[in-house]
Amino acid sequence: MKKRGIAVLLAVGSALCLSACVGGFTTEDAQNYVQSALDASYKADFEEYVEQTNSTQEEAEAMFQQNIDNVLAGIGLEEAGVSDELVQQYRDVADDLLGLANYEVTGAEETEDGFAVEVAYEPFVGYDNLNAGLETVLTDIASSMTEVPSDEELNQIIYEEILKLVQQMVDEPSYGEQENFTIHINKDSGNVYTINEDDLVALDLAMFSGE
Repeated sequence: MKKRGIAVLLAVGSALCLSACVGGFTTEDAQNYVQSALDASYKADFEEYVEQTNSTQEEAEAMFQQNIDNVLAGIGLEEAGVSDELVQQYRDVADDLLGLANYEVTGAEETEDGFAVEVAYEPFVGYDNLNAGLETVLTDIASSMTEVPSDEELNQIIYEEILKLVQQMVDEPSYGEQENFTIHINKDSGNVYTINEDDLVALDLAMFSGE
């Protein structure tokens, strides 16, 4: 499996970016908007986000679940033919991985196009050695096999071992030094404010980049 195929389990590509209220937007509103969007994306905390965007709880929850679906699709579980039980285990751990995001909105300033919001974050580095660990485990398993498994059986073994390693990272998370990132909020001609989606994805990759 390619490194990105493994690491995508931790790169969720935040999708919660409904537009915020029109008019009267302040730097404090901008900070609250970004904080609430991140909390909804990673912590499944939707209350403030629903208020900020005039959306519904159901809409926010649906987008959060879509994030999980994107994670599972990205690592190719369906194509691998693994068991339904293992797919569910990955869905559960994806929830936990999202919750490992470590961030805090620290400030904002108005710009010509809207607002620039500063976010301090600590990158999750718990899986920097994931590929090496997986290679070691699979080498040990292969050496003890007495017959060649089918492709489906082999995929089941590989994804089971990945899950074990990921669960260890969830149980004992580790982070790098704090860094800063700017998320832009864009204002359209109707004075509707929307978080820049590319910034959300870039922050996500920065928080879960790996080596």
